[in-house]
Amino acid sequence: MIQMSYVKGLTVLLIVMVAGFAWPAQSVDCVYRAKNGKADRSGPVREYKNCGICVGGRVTLSRQYLGRLHYDNDGLATVFVQGQHYYVKRNGSMLPVVAYDKWADDYSEGLVRSAVEGKIAFYDRGFKQIILPRYDWAAPFAEGRALVCIGCKDEPPDEEGHTPLAGGTWGYIDKKGEEVIPLSHTRKEAEQMW
Repeated sequence: MIQMSYVKGLTVLLIVMVAGFAWPAQSVDCVYRAKNGKADRSGPVREYKNCGICVGGRVTLSRQYLGRLHYDNDGLATVFVQGQHYYVKRNGSMLPVVAYDKWADDYSEGLVRSAVEGKIAFYDRGFKQIILPRYDWAAPFAEGRALVCIGCKDEPPDEEGHTPLAGGTWGYIDKKGEEVIPLSHTRKEAEQMW
């Protein structure tokens, strides 16, 4: 009995050690924008070296760096780390968000877009998921609705770096995630229904 628990303990220790070697901590650099002391994508770019670490694909910012950020009235700042845009809270929790005009997506009507396993979900300012990840693409909310598609694909970027979408079925959802115009239309048809 004692030998069995000893073996189990060694097995757990070995797994923890191997996991630690499989994903060594990697120092990361961050890019941040601020204007007039507030997070703002039109503000000057500030780059910080060694602002945190990345372990197993998960980024954690240092307390020192978190203290340097300028937060908006909702207690959020935006950063760019490891090729991904994030909203960050003062406590260090982070939400990866969709890029919009080469910076973090803006909150629109209280919700922001985030890619979850290749699908778009919507989150509130508390980082609570409000609309489940179901759509291949989604526009920001406007007047209580968002244009969404399933099955649409990226095309090559245009001269301004925007990536057009082609194909798929399109419609609109409300802020509860319910379809208000069914996803059974082309993009052009759906846009004309709004």
